[in-house]
Parts: sequence; structure tokens; C-alpha cells
Amino acid sequence: MKKNRPVLVQYIADLNFLNAFLLIVSLFPNFTKRFGVITPEPTLFNVSYRIFATLILITISYGLLRLKKWGYWLMIAYNMFFLSMSVILLFKLTKQSIYSPGFIISILGLSLTLSAKRYFMKENM
Repeated sequence: MKKNRPVLVQYIADLNFLNAFLLIVSLFPNFTKRFGVITPEPTLFNVSYRIFATLILITISYGLLRLKKWGYWLMIAYNMFFLSMSVILLFKLTKQSIYSPGFIISILGLSLTLSAKRYFMKENM
């Protein structure tokens, strides 16, 4: 069963898979140090967060690739969560700028996902 999915949806799902892969790679700090990337020491909370985020991203990507409504809404919720966390940090910390990577990525993710809404609101093909 081959679906013709739009390039925009494929792009969003591929970025989620890339993000999940990078989260898995970041679980191994000795490996990432070879490339000059410094990751925090693996604690129980840090590792469990990364595994949980990886599972969520893979689930969202599966829903996006299958053009499911729940994949669309999970992607919106995921981006809104990180956007709200960036805004909270913006107001809580004075050193945080509006140009922080989390803020920009969340805005870009929301704009891409919202522009792909028409592909998810159709009846199942």
C-alpha cells in the first residue's frame, strides 16, 4: 500500500526521525565528544527523558507518515509544549533571548505543521 504523501509532510516526519536519532546518539557522551558535542552526564532523569522523547517523536513520525489526524495533533501538542517551555524560560531568566534555538524551532515546527493541515483533514484514502 503506497500512499502519495505530500513533500511537506515527508519533510516534517524526516526531521522528527533525525531528531530522534540525535537524541539516541546523545545518550552516549563519549561518542559525541569525538565530534566536539558536549552532552550532559547521563543521569536517570536525563536518560529517561531522552528515551521518552525519542519514543514520542517516533510515534508522531509514524502518524505523520500515515497521514493520521492523531499524528498531526500530537505534532501540534509537541511543538506547543516546547514553545511554552521556551516562553516560560524567556520570562523567568533574564539571560534567555527570544532567539533561543528552542523558541525558533518550535515556531518553525508549528508553522510547517499548521500549513500541512489540509492533508490530515481529508477522509481516509
